Amino acid sequence: MKRGILLICTVLGVAFMSWEADAQGINNVRINEVLVVNQDNYVDGYGQRSSWIELHNAGYELVNIGGCYIGVTRADGSETLYNIPTNDPATQLHQQTYALFFCEGTDTKGTFYTNFTLEGVTKISFYNQGKALIDSFELDHLQQVADVSVGWMSRDGIALAEVMTLPKTTPGATNETIATVPKDELFRQRDSSGGVMAIIAMTVVFSALVLIFFVLKAFGMAMVRMQDRKTKKPAEAAPTPPKRKPAGEQVQEEMAAIALALKMFQEEQHILEATVITINRASRVYSPWSSKIHGIPPIPSKN
Repeated sequence: MKRGILLICTVLGVAFMSWEADAQGINNVRINEVLVVNQDNYVDGYGQRSSWIELHNAGYELVNIGGCYIGVTRADGSETLYNIPTNDPATQLHQQTYALFFCEGTDTKGTFYTNFTLEGVTKISFYNQGKALIDSFELDHLQQVADVSVGWMSRDGIALAEVMTLPKTTPGATNETIATVPKDELFRQRDSSGGVMAIIAMTVVFSALVLIFFVLKAFGMAMVRMQDRKTKKPAEAAPTPPKRKPAGEQVQEEMAAIALALKMFQEEQHILEATVITINRASRVYSPWSSKIHGIPPIPSKN
């Protein structure tokens, strides 16, 4: 039972997370290009020419536009909505891809055929699954030219894109057909004489020299301060020579030292002599007084 509840919670959590991520990705989808009058332009899968709306996934994640709405508002204020089917895998837009919807008035030909036309339309809107507005595109239905589309594009390839009449239709591709001009080339075109470049170069060189001057000056002042601190320190006192004693006193001390050394040497020799046994051989002349024969008693006779 607990495992079943845990499995259900896990599935619901994953579904909620995927729905949340998809909801965030929907915000990157916008109306990119619109062609109202199609006479000799793009042909649909049925070989017919009709007005069309192009959606663009400007984000960098997979987005499913199934269940979203495309709405058109006419001059009288009425609005018609087309609900994009949810069972078509072609409604999944990869990053930086496009989806083309043909507005021929019937929704029986497939997912990318709306139930409205663009005749008299003044505004086109794109809504998410909850019918919250994601993007809108306003049109002047009285000034639409045959085979000329309106869409987002930058005027010079550098500035921010804005809604304008496109130089050519680009169904399923980017509207930026104007080659982007490098910034150095734009600068060269705006400064053909080179005066601005010369002023900028001299300013940079002069600023660098001024900076180097102040850095070296600060370094020199720091070195001068360090030298001044060293010179202001009190001179170290010279070592005082040892005082010499008078000659007579010095001689007496030397005599005392010599006497003490002799005394210590004598004591050391005495200590050594106390541990030495000396045996001397003495030769004596015979004397009757010292003869042992006189100490022997005579042998008694046998009478």
